[in-house]
Amino acid sequence: MGVSHILHLGKSGLETLLSSIIFFYSHFSLLLVALIPSFIRAYQMWNHLQTPILFEVLVELTRVILFILMFCLMSKSNVKGLKQREFWNGLGQSCALHMKKNWPSVFIAQIIVFIVILYGLGNLLLSTIVTGALIPITDMLNFKSFEHTAAYNAYLYFLKNMSVIPLALVYTLKMFGVRPSHL
Repeated sequence: MGVSHILHLGKSGLETLLSSIIFFYSHFSLLLVALIPSFIRAYQMWNHLQTPILFEVLVELTRVILFILMFCLMSKSNVKGLKQREFWNGLGQSCALHMKKNWPSVFIAQIIVFIVILYGLGNLLLSTIVTGALIPITDMLNFKSFEHTAAYNAYLYFLKNMSVIPLALVYTLKMFGVRPSHL
């Protein structure tokens, strides 16, 4: 395997990442739904996870709804269509062709890009942003008394729930070839 082939595979992974970012941030409905677990998780972290279990149930339930919404938007289907066997047969064939075409080299490259860039650099970038912006934001909001760790975690988890977590869902769906099955 030559350098040009490795670069081509890396480019495939980066294209999947870029298309995932564009997809997620261009759908207002996804952003709106993602705000729910983001605010709840921030509240939980601000309170050191000393919150009712109902909040955790709401976070996970909203993530399931977010995933279904992503799936419907990507496959250009609706919830009613998800109940039809023809939809799943078509999607299964489409995904199987996608995986056959990309297995194993493109798939592995996508996993590497996911781990290194989306997960690794994404979390590092968020941590850097939170570290640099926390004091100016709390000063601007006139927070006189707060626990630094709780504020840091609340801010960090809010951003993670608006970026890394939903992008990981979109990226995974794209890796497996979820798209309109009639194409």
